[in-house]
Amino acid sequence: MNNWTVHWLDATGDCSDWKAGIKAEIAAAQEAMAAFVPLTPQDILIERGNEGIIPHIGLQARALRAARLSLVFDPFNDNYRRALKSGALQRQIIRAAHLSMRLAGPGYGFTLGGAMVSEGLAGQFVRLVTGARPEPWDMAVPDLSPYWPDQRELMNPRYDHGLWFEGLGDKPLWLGQSMGFKLAENWLTSGAQITPERMIDIPAPKVLAANIATEQAS
Repeated sequence: MNNWTVHWLDATGDCSDWKAGIKAEIAAAQEAMAAFVPLTPQDILIERGNEGIIPHIGLQARALRAARLSLVFDPFNDNYRRALKSGALQRQIIRAAHLSMRLAGPGYGFTLGGAMVSEGLAGQFVRLVTGARPEPWDMAVPDLSPYWPDQRELMNPRYDHGLWFEGLGDKPLWLGQSMGFKLAENWLTSGAQITPERMIDIPAPKVLAANIATEQAS
């Protein structure tokens, strides 16, 4: 199971004081995932900083590409210590590892709908592996109905990622993640044959098709 390699990037700040806690959470994430799916090798790049982190937890893990993750943490953020103890770092690593493994298969998605599906599947996968409640970004928008894109927009390969997923515009923060979480939930309850591996390698159009079928049946 030791196919995840951690790389400490100290140019932006010495990570020494935080290595033990972070390594323990990464090991816990790896062990938890391994109980559900065969793990693929990952390089995990870790550095201190405050750029791009989620302020609510003082850190963020990202899938950079297949087999490569990054983790940025800010020890000066008051929420970071709580996040380390609450399992938030572990869940971030699981989410990023899911997306990284998906990048090696069907890909993140080349359209708005594809990106939503990948983000939603990652959120649902974290819940499966950890038993945790949905994260704030998975349930950020209580009423999604005013914002649902039509089919043409879902299939748009030139969508604005910042607008839909990062709150950089007139749409709520984490709207795309919340929509994706709902899309994935509908697929999970559609009666499709589902395994943990399928939550990684299913093509986005199949998840979207399950949602269309659900809408037509309702």
